[in-house]
Amino acid sequence: MIETSFNWLQGGPSLLPNRKKIVGLRKGMAIPLVLVFCVCVMVFASSLALFRKESKQQNLGNVHFLQANFMAQSAVQMMLLKLSAFPQEACDAGVLSLGYCPFRGIIAGSEVSPNPASSNSDGLAQFFADCNSTAFPIKVPGLSADWKFAVTDFKVISAYTNPAERQLIISAQITSEGETRLAKGGMDVRKEEMIKTVKLTREN
Repeated sequence: MIETSFNWLQGGPSLLPNRKKIVGLRKGMAIPLVLVFCVCVMVFASSLALFRKESKQQNLGNVHFLQANFMAQSAVQMMLLKLSAFPQEACDAGVLSLGYCPFRGIIAGSEVSPNPASSNSDGLAQFFADCNSTAFPIKVPGLSADWKFAVTDFKVISAYTNPAERQLIISAQITSEGETRLAKGGMDVRKEEMIKTVKLTREN
């Protein structure tokens, strides 16, 4: 009985799969698997590098925008400081630019339109002429001369007199521009414009 079982085991390998074929099949599958893995790693690394590059460029763009925007805000703040120091002069110049006499009231609800015959905008132009980085240089060590700010326009958009409080009320618009240069990422020069509306009052 034992001998018969032994003979069956000896004849067994002919019934089982060939071991050499299995080993060869495994060796043949290893190369494609390694190639697929390498391709996946390369695609992932390339995507990561591209994403990092685009993210860095976007961050530089945001920084450049904020720099130019803050420079434009600097001009607006300088103009607001001047308006708080000389509110009556600003109101008189604004009313005169519309062609009205600064010492006479403007009826509420009346159509305010510039009168070319009597309007004079020189006062407004002179009022904001020194609100820029040329008149007041930026004193920051290491900052290039390409960083600039200036108030480019100051105009009156509405004006009327409040009879109850005997006040001349003016709505004016400040337009400013900021300019910066960022050498990183090939950003070069960037300009940003800012518009702010203010309300001025003067006792009549």
